[in-house]
Amino acid sequence: MKYTEYIWDFDGTLFDTYPVMVKAFQRALRELGIEEKPDTLLYFMKKSIAETIGYYQDRYLLGELFFKRYLEIRQSYSLDEQPPISGAVKVCCQIVQQGGRNFIVSHRESPSLYAFLDHYGMRQLFTEIITGNDGYERKPNPEAFNYLVKKYQLKKGSTLAIGDRILDIQAGREAGIKTVFINLNDGLECDFADFKINSLEEALSL
Repeated sequence: MKYTEYIWDFDGTLFDTYPVMVKAFQRALRELGIEEKPDTLLYFMKKSIAETIGYYQDRYLLGELFFKRYLEIRQSYSLDEQPPISGAVKVCCQIVQQGGRNFIVSHRESPSLYAFLDHYGMRQLFTEIITGNDGYERKPNPEAFNYLVKKYQLKKGSTLAIGDRILDIQAGREAGIKTVFINLNDGLECDFADFKINSLEEALSL
């Protein structure tokens, strides 16, 4: 393999969580008498979930309780309704079998993220996992990427940052490593990634 170190995003990259996230957000809004189209919510959330929450809080003067309610609704969905993206387990296993390493940099909370990995038997496939609870600046800030590069002495020429959002690509570029944008045909484009793929399996052939 030309590339041996893989820094993955989580939501929408390794796990198909966006459908549930959109449903939960839509339900939280609806409880307050606010209707929003799923496509609109997905478009905003793929850019930045934090910014999406801030936008609706400001627009409708929702306050902090709205975010808490969104999380409560999101957590009511089962993990079986949010499976790994097609090929995720196979690709991560193959990377490890060939002597490579997988890492995760995600904004998702630790308990939730680890629950997913344990439910699907994937935790052992990752050398280190950085979550929203670890105190690093959020992407597109490259702080978490820089930490991994330094701690594990990752060679930038053999390291890939893989994600489905523009901020994933921005963070990887700022850290000086090659970037891979996963095109999920959701209307989001990224013109400055080093590579674009349509399936996770394609990452192994770069």
